[in-house]
Amino acid sequence: MERPRLRNPRNFAVGLTVIVVCALALRVAWVLIARRNFALHGDDYFYHWQANALADGMGFINPFAWKALGRIDPSAAHPPLYSLYLSVFSWFGFATPLAHRLASCLLGAGGVLLVGLAGRRIAGRRAGLLAALVGAVYPMLWINDGMLTSESMYVLLIAGMILAAYRLWDTHTWLNAGILGAVIGLASLTRPEAIVLVPLIGLPYLFARGTDVKRRVGLFLVVGGACLLAILPWWVRNITTFEKPTFLATGNGSVLQIANCDSTYSGPMLGYWDIQCATVDRPPANAEQRRLQKNSKVPGLVYLIAQDPRDESIPDATARSKGLHYIRDHLGRAPIVAAARVARVWGVFRVQQQIDFDVLFERRGQVPSWAGTVMYYALLPISGYALFVMYRRRRPISSMVAIFAMVTITTAISIGITRYRVGADVALAVLGGVGVDAWWRRHRPTTTNPAETRATEVVGS
Repeated sequence: MERPRLRNPRNFAVGLTVIVVCALALRVAWVLIARRNFALHGDDYFYHWQANALADGMGFINPFAWKALGRIDPSAAHPPLYSLYLSVFSWFGFATPLAHRLASCLLGAGGVLLVGLAGRRIAGRRAGLLAALVGAVYPMLWINDGMLTSESMYVLLIAGMILAAYRLWDTHTWLNAGILGAVIGLASLTRPEAIVLVPLIGLPYLFARGTDVKRRVGLFLVVGGACLLAILPWWVRNITTFEKPTFLATGNGSVLQIANCDSTYSGPMLGYWDIQCATVDRPPANAEQRRLQKNSKVPGLVYLIAQDPRDESIPDATARSKGLHYIRDHLGRAPIVAAARVARVWGVFRVQQQIDFDVLFERRGQVPSWAGTVMYYALLPISGYALFVMYRRRRPISSMVAIFAMVTITTAISIGITRYRVGADVALAVLGGVGVDAWWRRHRPTTTNPAETRATEVVGS
């Protein structure tokens, strides 16, 4: 169905531009005020130094082993896209942690732009502007841009995925199916769990109305094929580089190990992670390892990686085996732990402790962590209302539900940390704009332009 044109369409472009510029300013201010001289600690250390190594032509190497011992070891501890993005700035001479954090602010602002476009696609111009405004100020989104971790790029790609998914719902074209699959593939090259969005988002198209069965099956296959093409070069590189089978990353074994041990199955750390899970059965540190622990130029626990000369897929496979072995030995407890992880991420279990962990272990900052939590709770009922209105208006909600399902599944089998919710936080920003717009139209119906009101009930532009 063709959508009626909205009145003053230039107003949307101007409004969205202003919001995106303000979002960029907020993120830059956050970096310059609170993160200018923030020490590199873990994942941020990895991305920063791997990007610089890429700019120097060294490839995707293990930066811990490189900086600690001078070894040039190939690495797939994290997917490549965020490091590759930062390496472009490093190549042009912007190679400091501050420069990389500012580069991440550009990703965050781009994410706000796509959040606004997704909101407009779902419910019209005003919903798009409101969604962009929510995305601009929501701490759970802008906090990532000062952390120097891949969540900055993930926000951009999840927002793009939502936009692409609704474009496909509206058009059922091969091109939009390919775009959706490619964006999911790029998201998987940023955070591996995004790969599950292929079935979670693609399968509902098999039941879409208005198209024949062959076309629906074809669209699903195009989504999956485009995703595979996007990740294929990295997959081939990993298969031909590492001894153990490696798909998107080698870090999943380590995550599994630090999430499954006595301290995370009961007590204060229930459903969280504990580095002691990985170190409890290791021999005491030798002199060289103690030196690395005290070295101010590398993170304190870098020796766990840097001192192991093996292909990194081998210790990761060992860690995975230990994690799975612990789970098998504690099957009766595993469902409770999985529930605790999910409850932590969705903010219904040990909320104060979770904020404390975000500040202490994740180093996200006291004020942003509290402000983000408060705004998250405010967005939940608004987003629920938005989903209800979308369902009543026969606007597909499966793409949003798929993101929430992805976060829940990922958390249940890994770790209950707040930043694993970031994909859902993007969806909440979009739904927040749609929900506020729906409430406004219900309580303040316009009488000046009925065509514009009808437009939001049909399809976003």
